[in-house]
Amino acid sequence: MRAALLLLLVLAGAMPARAQTIVTSAGPDKVSVTLYRDPNRDTQSAINRSYPQGFALITETRTVTIPAGPAVIRFEGVAGNILPESALVSGLPDGVEEKNLDANLLSPRSLFDRALGRRVLVRRTDPATGKVTMLQATLRSSSAGAAVLQFGGAYGDLRCSGLPEAIVYDGVPEGLSAKPTLSVKTTAKAQRQVTLTLSYLSGGFDWQADYVIAMRKDGQSADLFAWITLASTDVTSFVDADTQVVAGKINRAADSNYGPRNFAAASYLPLQCWPLPEYDLEATYSADAMRGTVPAPPAPPPPPPPPPPAEPMVMSITTISEAKLATAEDLGDLKLYRFPTRVTVASQSQKQVGLMNKPGVKLAPVYVSDIMGENAQTGLLLRGKNSAANGLGAALPAGKAAVFSEVGGQMLLVGESAIDDKAVDEVVEFRMGRPQSVSAQVVGTRRRPDDRTTAYALTVTNDQPWPVTYEAKIHLQDYEKIARSSGRLGRTDGASFWTTVIPANGIATLSYAVRDDRKR
Repeated sequence: MRAALLLLLVLAGAMPARAQTIVTSAGPDKVSVTLYRDPNRDTQSAINRSYPQGFALITETRTVTIPAGPAVIRFEGVAGNILPESALVSGLPDGVEEKNLDANLLSPRSLFDRALGRRVLVRRTDPATGKVTMLQATLRSSSAGAAVLQFGGAYGDLRCSGLPEAIVYDGVPEGLSAKPTLSVKTTAKAQRQVTLTLSYLSGGFDWQADYVIAMRKDGQSADLFAWITLASTDVTSFVDADTQVVAGKINRAADSNYGPRNFAAASYLPLQCWPLPEYDLEATYSADAMRGTVPAPPAPPPPPPPPPPAEPMVMSITTISEAKLATAEDLGDLKLYRFPTRVTVASQSQKQVGLMNKPGVKLAPVYVSDIMGENAQTGLLLRGKNSAANGLGAALPAGKAAVFSEVGGQMLLVGESAIDDKAVDEVVEFRMGRPQSVSAQVVGTRRRPDDRTTAYALTVTNDQPWPVTYEAKIHLQDYEKIARSSGRLGRTDGASFWTTVIPANGIATLSYAVRDDRKR
């Protein structure tokens, strides 16, 4: 009895392990893409098209039939920049045992490297006759450098003879995937069809808001239209995706790296040729010309005509129906902008989707000087309150702005600006740079050497044929105070503040004194 039991245990141990079944899901039935901005990119900077540092949360729904027993489920067509440690799979009746990212993608370089030491065919085409010749060869080098091929007992190269050449492989080596693939292991008690949800983070994405502001003829209002620009450097396209973007800066770990993987560089096959002797062709040509063996070189062609002068940038303001614009939702302290129609987030591309259309927004030009001592820096800005009464009343995500004004029936660019995220009822300012028609000058005079008070005279000049609104912010040191002023001063942003209206082609002046309260 004991011997029979021992024999059964030995036979059981000698039985092969149950083979795993591979189940392949070629693509999602439905996909959702949520893009997050690069939190370290300031509003003045455009999206880095080559190396965006934002990321995306991608959620896919897939239907698969899993067999009874152990199985490997392959999710083909996931994002190439997937962070596999962030992947969550729900819907498996018996859970996930293991996750793997199959990063070996099918490419000219990976095919070449996998063929090292194997027989391949070299196809050569005679450019004169079009005749194609197929030669058997053995690949003897890797993709780093020149391609060394063994033709029987002789050795040769590839793409160095001047003839069109290519390597023909007899098949795809095992382990290479045509698409980025995430695989999971599971063990099911029974065969069944299940709907799985796969969610994961992926780098190589970014987005920003782009505002187009068309000033109206009254100079006090504008038509504002905004796009959301989506950017992806991923190798995978997400077709007809439920798409949304998240505005605000979320906290990320210091060692987080959401940059894209350089699949283009990794797949490129940069074959080289052996160095050839260098000849001084120009000296050889000149010597032959002196001997009369070759004709003299022709005269150089005349220089090209100068380019025409640059024309001013003209803009046609485009609008989209409200039904196709994004809608804003609260997401904790963040804002979620959801698109009402499905969007294709294409591979290696950018696209614009409508965000908002706000006609008749109250945006008034204001000239502001920041003053410190005798230094006055004056700028023009467009200012308005983000309220429904002023024609806005919507959360504005950070982004760049292009401002246009109508001249002779055309909308011409007059300036560019940028804003940070703005909540409802906040003041919105688009800074337009230094003005040409409004200037400020400050002159300071100290009365006596022992006097701690310095008198200043601010003179503001308006060269325009209409009145303008002007503000001065007088910045002081911690030990300084305003002793007196000819005009009423307020406080804003930690500075003394003076505002006035300068008449058309007129001037405005402010006299004030600053006292030094340091102990001596």
